[in-house]
Amino acid sequence: MTPDELQALIDGGETLVVEFKSEERAEFPDGELAKTAACLANNRGAETSWLLIGVEDDGRVSGARPRHKSGRTDLALVQAAIANKTRPPVYARAQLIDMGGAEVLTIEVPAGRQPTSTADGLFQHRVTGSDGKPACVPFQYHEMQAQQADLQRLDYSAQPVQGAKLDALDPL
Repeated sequence: MTPDELQALIDGGETLVVEFKSEERAEFPDGELAKTAACLANNRGAETSWLLIGVEDDGRVSGARPRHKSGRTDLALVQAAIANKTRPPVYARAQLIDMGGAEVLTIEVPAGRQPTSTADGLFQHRVTGSDGKPACVPFQYHEMQAQQADLQRLDYSAQPVQGAKLDALDPL
């Protein structure tokens, strides 16, 4: 992603596929990183979602803090943290982009083929909240089933019928 492409995402504000996370006051922890990535992976109909660390809710770029002891952010470790703390693993792609002296950690989250949780079993998905803003909320089992059916990954008519025999079918 180029700085111009990132600026276009930021200018569009937070949406169902774009999440801003501040690190102005405190570091955004890896556990929350995985939780947010799992939520974004459960987006219905989106091929890719974006987690932008170092961007305030108002769109101001404050910059991402270095995440590792070396005083730098190791992108491979960020990607591994997400994959290791999500089920099935989310193979996100991380990048650091300089936005005029402040780096933004961009994480490209691909849509999951099946419902995705944290390693602790928390399922969430992104919806428009009651305040009109995007939010991660619990992803209920019936919602997961409906999503899989909508995406044509679940077909109840293809379920085996106990005791059914091939020779019992009408030969037409």
